[in-house]
Amino acid sequence: RGNHSDEKIEALKAELAVFLKTQPENSRNIQQHLVGFLNVLLDRINTLVWVDKIGSSFFIVISVQDGKNMVVWALHQSLNRLRHQASKVVGHFLTNREQVSLLGLPKVLEEDVKDFIPTHGE
Repeated sequence: RGNHSDEKIEALKAELAVFLKTQPENSRNIQQHLVGFLNVLLDRINTLVWVDKIGSSFFIVISVQDGKNMVVWALHQSLNRLRHQASKVVGHFLTNREQVSLLGLPKVLEEDVKDFIPTHGE
């Protein structure tokens, strides 16, 4: 995370989520896209990005000129269970994690729902 603002971290998460929905398999495309996006977001040139595909997920290391590096896990979540599908639907109607406790869901579902709450106000 380095000293990057919450807004920049959230913008990175949102951009990565959107990009992975459209091109989820190609780590080279992810790397090239993130370099361009981060150079604009962080107002830097020469941002370095390493992307390692691990199974269906990605481990991403971002190195910027001032040494404020970031490490990102982009985890693939299978939606082959009704529980995950329902959590995704509920999560997309919420705007923050605190709202989950107000729903009266079983505790075992609360974390699943939190995983699907949009991070950029979709």
